[in-house]
Amino acid sequence: MVLSARVKIKGLYGLPKAHTPVTPAVLDTIIEFFQRHRGSVLGLTGAGVSVPSGIPDYRGTNGTYRVHGSYTPILHHELVSQHASRQRYWARSFFGIRPAFKAEPNPIHRAFASLESHNYLSGLITQNVDGLHLQAGSCNILELHGTLKQVKCLSCGVKESRDGFQQRLEELNPEWVEFGQEMAQSGEEPKRRPDGDVDLPSNLQYGSFVYPKCHHCLTGDYMPTVVFFGGSVPDKVREQSYRMVDDASAMLVCGTSLSTFSAYRLVKRAREQGKEVAILNFGQTRGDGDATMKLETTAEDVLPPVAAKLAAETP
Repeated sequence: MVLSARVKIKGLYGLPKAHTPVTPAVLDTIIEFFQRHRGSVLGLTGAGVSVPSGIPDYRGTNGTYRVHGSYTPILHHELVSQHASRQRYWARSFFGIRPAFKAEPNPIHRAFASLESHNYLSGLITQNVDGLHLQAGSCNILELHGTLKQVKCLSCGVKESRDGFQQRLEELNPEWVEFGQEMAQSGEEPKRRPDGDVDLPSNLQYGSFVYPKCHHCLTGDYMPTVVFFGGSVPDKVREQSYRMVDDASAMLVCGTSLSTFSAYRLVKRAREQGKEVAILNFGQTRGDGDATMKLETTAEDVLPPVAAKLAAETP
């Protein structure tokens, strides 16, 4: 999948002027959707479901692309082939990863876990790399774009925990550790971006940042185990996502504009099979024309009360 850094990556869609009012009738509609497809609803989530946990999104109301039009993420081919791009990524991630790992699941994550445990949800596919669905208790989950919790060597493929890798980064860059401590003491905090990175302060240049080689083969460079823009979802993951769609009778899409084709094609596949697709998202999505139900609201307003009512009604 080849993407343009200035156009297709941003994929901004329109925002409505008002939310769909979340009335009892609206909640009943979603409850009936789950009851109609009990045990066979597949969830598909995006960055919007983690915004209440303090993790920014890309395309939401206050998303990075919408508020900071000049922001461009690192692309896959840059990260795997350019030393300067790896310096830029690891330097920005150096300050951003700790706050990202401190994020806690919010009521949306817990609602999905409850829906699964009470046999309303067959499984969950998430585009998020923060691991919060797993922390909330979801079990049958596919992380479509990987996870920030690990890094892998580009040469030999060996994996290492992101936490352990962070410790090695700190050992190699003591002046950056000191700068971070100074920022914390002054109350300053770099502007956080999606996927665990930040905007570097203007007086800190990433050209001085040092990152380690692979501890196993001793020559390879690391990258996070995530799918960057311009990269491809691994074949095994793609095939598993197809099987999960095929095995479900309906799909619930939450907190995503479906701008990335790896997610949108799952909605398209479900509709081609004649399955219901409900979308909960404040703002236009790539899949609106495919949806059998669309609510202009956030999952935060709908899923927790729906999950609580269904849990109370479950024998």
